[in-house]
Amino acid sequence: MASNKAVEERIKALVAEVLAEEKSAGLEDRQENINDIEDAMVRIGDMVAREFGFQKLAEHTGPEPEHPPCPKCGCAGVKRGKHARQLITRRGEVPLTETKYHCPKCRQLFFPSDRAVGTGSEVQLHAADVSPNCVRVGPSR
Repeated sequence: MASNKAVEERIKALVAEVLAEEKSAGLEDRQENINDIEDAMVRIGDMVAREFGFQKLAEHTGPEPEHPPCPKCGCAGVKRGKHARQLITRRGEVPLTETKYHCPKCRQLFFPSDRAVGTGSEVQLHAADVSPNCVRVGPSR
């Protein structure tokens, strides 16, 4: 990420631009009090946080693997299409669209991005936990 100073300067420029647009649209004549201003601050902060989260999550979820290992048993997963879900963060919901996979052994759906993103429950795999009848994917333990 860019340095805090650089980000701060870009934010200052963006805020100045938004306020100039308000002024040119005649919106500065509104009777605002500190509560109105603070509500706008929170609203804008939440919008920035959600967009930041959306773009960072997109970086962590792609590209999609062909046959990722099931987080429970290690068998190769099979693609089952795209799935959109909302991740609940401290700053609101962030949309995440990713490929879901099906494990033929466990018969469960899973998202390989859960490990990279830090969502879902990851089960530690050991050699004794893996069925000899499944195709193991990834490094062996």
